[in-house]
Amino acid sequence: MNNNNNPEHDDLIYAPVLDVLERERANIYLTGRAGTGKTTLLKAFVARNHETIAVLAPTGIAAVNAGGQTIHSFFRLPPRLIEASDIKRLRYARALRAIETLVIDEVSMIRADVMAAIDLSLRLNRGVDEPFGGVQMVLVGDPYQLPPVIERGLKGYLEETHGGSYFFSPRCFRDGEFRLIELTRVFRQSDPIFLDVLAGVRAGELDIRQQDILAGCISSDDPVTASRTHVVLTGTNHAAFDINHRRLQALPGAAHAYDAKVTGEFDPRLFPTEAPLNLKSGARVIMLKNDPDKRWVNGTLATVSTASKDSLTIDIAGTEHEVQMASWERIRYGYDGTKKQLTKDVIGTFRQYPLRLAWALTIHKSQGQTLDNVYVDLRRGLFAHGQAYVALSRCRSLEGLALSRALGPGDLIMDRRALAIGRLRDVQEFEWCKMASLEALYPDDR
Repeated sequence: MNNNNNPEHDDLIYAPVLDVLERERANIYLTGRAGTGKTTLLKAFVARNHETIAVLAPTGIAAVNAGGQTIHSFFRLPPRLIEASDIKRLRYARALRAIETLVIDEVSMIRADVMAAIDLSLRLNRGVDEPFGGVQMVLVGDPYQLPPVIERGLKGYLEETHGGSYFFSPRCFRDGEFRLIELTRVFRQSDPIFLDVLAGVRAGELDIRQQDILAGCISSDDPVTASRTHVVLTGTNHAAFDINHRRLQALPGAAHAYDAKVTGEFDPRLFPTEAPLNLKSGARVIMLKNDPDKRWVNGTLATVSTASKDSLTIDIAGTEHEVQMASWERIRYGYDGTKKQLTKDVIGTFRQYPLRLAWALTIHKSQGQTLDNVYVDLRRGLFAHGQAYVALSRCRSLEGLALSRALGPGDLIMDRRALAIGRLRDVQEFEWCKMASLEALYPDDR
């Protein structure tokens, strides 16, 4: 949202929301368009209340990025459709009783049965027969971007059992009386014309004027050629790997391979960058972590200056910097009986240089990034809800955006059920956000 990395600055901006979270302790659904600062707000809230908050996410990668644990491992849920009979008393129930606030990131990816299971497990293991066992719930995510995976044949069962497939479908969501906080000020883009186009892509409905504007972004370059000046965003890992591999091979000299250092439990599928990481002088990379010395932030593009056994240096806007290895942690929540408080135990670490090749990225891995020049590779089409919006909204400006072809109706994939989250009342408007009471929609309400 901003490049100040100043917690006091964030607290000042977010004061109205933090007041609702910390004083009113309301259940909150925090949402907003791409680039509105959801992650920054979440980090500010967690940093101020880390001793009483657990942070969960639906996938291992999202959990590592959020500094938390996966929902399934935390609640010991099976990797399939979850029914009430799957909810058991947990050996570490005291940890659940120590939680005051449960933050769930990327909540739009959570199916109805998982949300219902969270409610039942918290009630059972905390011994409190209230929505979510009396825990304050803070759900974070944009339903326009990441939908849940719903296997064939499951939709009908979820409709019948929970009233729908999405996190807001189960009865527990309505009983939780969630308030909506929608961040409305976009910090990534400032051009009102581009913001209007992105709004059309987000809604899956482009008018003639918006189509004409995007038509002006069509490039005659193929993705490999375009990658010289733009970061290519593509739908598959294979396409991104192919472009990065070809560009790296074209550079003179031999690549140096940097091995990662992995300890404890850290599944290779969760590695935030390659292991080994092959680099050459001249390679374009993207930084994956904020630098403690504030020389770069997560998402900064750089060029490798030297890649040798003893050192790795990068060039950012004409200034060279030496890069040190960084660590990512997998954590598991527990309970300290002596202090009677929640604990975070590190169960695995991944240590590697905090960057990856960036001539091309998958649309999924570009999530959360801000880029100056983006080329969206549409050769194979888009295949998931919200992909077009995620890809285009990574770019700061129309001037930096290029498309391999015109966006067609088949690219604007939207699942309208994912957006039918509720009616609003008691709306309060601020310059940068909207707060409202949320009335969830259920079949018996319609």
